[in-house]
Amino acid sequence: MNAAFWLHSLNRDLTNLSLIKHRNWDGYLVTGQHSGTHWIKWMLSWAMAQHYGVEPPKFYNNADSNAVIGHPKHRLNLPGVPRIASSHSIPAYPVEWAWVRRIAPLPVYGVVVRDIRDVLISNYEKWQDRYGVPFETYVTGDPWDQKYICDVWWYVRFLNRWGAVAQRYPQETLVLKYEAFRADPHASLDRLARHLGVVLPDEALAAGVRAGDKDTMLAHRNPDAPAQAVRRDGEGRTAWTPETTAILQAILRDHLRHDFGYDLGL
Repeated sequence: MNAAFWLHSLNRDLTNLSLIKHRNWDGYLVTGQHSGTHWIKWMLSWAMAQHYGVEPPKFYNNADSNAVIGHPKHRLNLPGVPRIASSHSIPAYPVEWAWVRRIAPLPVYGVVVRDIRDVLISNYEKWQDRYGVPFETYVTGDPWDQKYICDVWWYVRFLNRWGAVAQRYPQETLVLKYEAFRADPHASLDRLARHLGVVLPDEALAAGVRAGDKDTMLAHRNPDAPAQAVRRDGEGRTAWTPETTAILQAILRDHLRHDFGYDLGL
């Protein structure tokens, strides 16, 4: 076990109590970074807006994206509409403690994970100019979580902590794969919505899926936003090599406890 990673994880997993502090929601959509956050939130927002007769968000990439599904710190209250929050949060240990849940009941969680190899390429392609390092250096990552917006260590923490919560509270914690959304967005959106307490008819789900078309989303991009979150498949030149794969697998073998069925060659 990497000592820096262990110390950083222990500190964050004991002190980051945001999910407990901001628990007054009907449900949480929790996504790993670069795991379809904007896309899935956008689809669910538009499906809910269509069903409940409220205005959908205008843009997917600014504060307006929280019009139907809110930021955890918001006091979003649309009459008659289930209150759903969206977050990247990694759950602290107290989220698992039964006595904490008795005195501070927590909402249900719909958690979206993605193959870590695709996450890392997506993050590197988006931020490589800012990072200023070759891909093999980025793959090694920073166990102190200071150099990169998201790297292997952040995503290992995300998978491990949500894997532990889902294992202990399977009825309250639904884990869905980003790849399942890509294969069948309608069915995956339905599963996610139902788990969050949002029962949507097929026409509302279909409206959400249509809104999630990439060209449609790009037409709803805030032109004043600094970054473009919608990335077309196949863009970028970064690829895994035997050398970078070996670096990744060595880290995962020593630290990843919940792989969610991904074939990572460990």
